[in-house]
Amino acid sequence: MPPTHKRQKRVAMGEPPANSQSLQHELEIMQGEVEAVEVRRSTTDRCETIKYRPTYRAVLAKKGLLVKQTLGSGSYSKVKFALCLTGNTIKTAVKIVDRNKAPKDFQQRFLPREIKIWPLLNHPNIVKLLDIFEDSRRVYMVLEYGENGDVLRYIQRTGAIKEGMARNWTRQICEAVRYLHEQNITHRDLKLENLLLDNNYNIKICDFGFVKEDPARELSKTYCGSKSYAAPEILKGEPYDTQKADIWAIGVILYIFVTGKMPFDESKGNHGVLEEHRKLNFPWHKIKKNVSEECRALILWCFKYDFSERPDIYDVLGCLWFKMGIMVENPENAGIEGSKPITEKAETTERQPESPKQPA
Repeated sequence: MPPTHKRQKRVAMGEPPANSQSLQHELEIMQGEVEAVEVRRSTTDRCETIKYRPTYRAVLAKKGLLVKQTLGSGSYSKVKFALCLTGNTIKTAVKIVDRNKAPKDFQQRFLPREIKIWPLLNHPNIVKLLDIFEDSRRVYMVLEYGENGDVLRYIQRTGAIKEGMARNWTRQICEAVRYLHEQNITHRDLKLENLLLDNNYNIKICDFGFVKEDPARELSKTYCGSKSYAAPEILKGEPYDTQKADIWAIGVILYIFVTGKMPFDESKGNHGVLEEHRKLNFPWHKIKKNVSEECRALILWCFKYDFSERPDIYDVLGCLWFKMGIMVENPENAGIEGSKPITEKAETTERQPESPKQPA
């Protein structure tokens, strides 16, 4: 029988790590962790033959990565917090994709793009992919760790943020998107969950599962991303400009920053949401703290129904709102008193993308 190993005791990420000797000992134990993958029973002598393989924790431990706890999970992938013990101890996040569970279309079209493009990206507002490797079942992506979690949880905790902070964060998002668009790369899944915060509360864009590289700038017919952040042309199932779809998502993000709420009501279905897209009748007067005219104008510009009239990333960065004020709010004091935070997570996109239904 193989040795059995209990899972290691979880520690809070905010706590200082144990001494290096203790961590190394924990790492060595985890390197021997195995799981049963096949059990064969004999029909004659009632014997069992069990086949074992290393767990994902053991695979990572052999790379010097000590898994501590889960940061997030989906239908076919999960993200783990791990300490890298090769050299100086550093915190990392490890995205693990299970090939046995992932849809074939994702593995054939989307995963190869993510593996190809993400390691090449180098921008202060994009999470760095530090290493990538795989075994017979899983793909492992070792990522830069976002010390202060994702922006969705931040907004849920604080509600709307003050306009100075919203400007700073939106500028950081736009600078990263400009970097991508200049290389004819589009993210196609910009949303609060995919915006991480480093130890200084700077934005870091992550998750390039739907990334697209398109030097020819052809209209896309692949309908992916989160419905809450989707431009009208995507909801209608029409060919769309992927860069202009990123701009629409930036508009949604900025609206949430300054109001603490989603701009459109998904409960109305595609037809109802598209009507809201056309009217853009937002209740600015009900917001606890006034949103400047310049900020509202930028939001409405990003929400141009016809994507040919929507600004590109250079237009957005050159707008008047970004030229106003240079003070940056302290994130810890950035919430608007009395604002109601959003409570729902955007519809997950970690599945085989499907074309949205046509509006009724």
